[in-house]
Amino acid sequence: APESAPPQGEASSQQSSQIESSKPEETSSGGASEPEETVKKAALSIGSDGEFQEYPWEYQGELTPDALIAAISDLTGWNLTLADGVTTGKGGMTVCFSKESALFVGPPDPQKEEFFMFDAESLDKTILDSIQRTLQYNFVDPELGDPASLDIYYCMEGDQPLTLPEIPVTLPIDQPYQGFTVE
Repeated sequence: APESAPPQGEASSQQSSQIESSKPEETSSGGASEPEETVKKAALSIGSDGEFQEYPWEYQGELTPDALIAAISDLTGWNLTLADGVTTGKGGMTVCFSKESALFVGPPDPQKEEFFMFDAESLDKTILDSIQRTLQYNFVDPELGDPASLDIYYCMEGDQPLTLPEIPVTLPIDQPYQGFTVE
């Protein structure tokens, strides 16, 4: 069975000639554009209270809310694990966080210097504001409509209202996120 092992890069000459002959058919149908390989750009907005820094992000395929949130997590180092995929409906988008997310367990240790947060309130507010703005500005073209018109709702595991124990703040599950103030 040694012939079944090579395909990981050391293809025998027979196999590589078969691969070569099948390639032109695939590329000729796609032409020069090859849509499945197109790299698109989106912007990740990190910040809070109306002060945001934009970070370019490249992706392939369809842009999804879940992919944007994962990209924010990769960029900042914050755990933004979701309990479920983001749900989208005519009322807006609902983001449901898992108990492992930084909203409940705090920032990573060590934190990335550029995204350093001094307390739970600023971390939580920055996470929620950043996700809201990133989703709004990537799914509503500012030239066609107001990005703020896209309502973002937050919840936690079990479709419960998002309760941030460190602060303490509970965000209603049935009202779009408008920021929060700590008493």
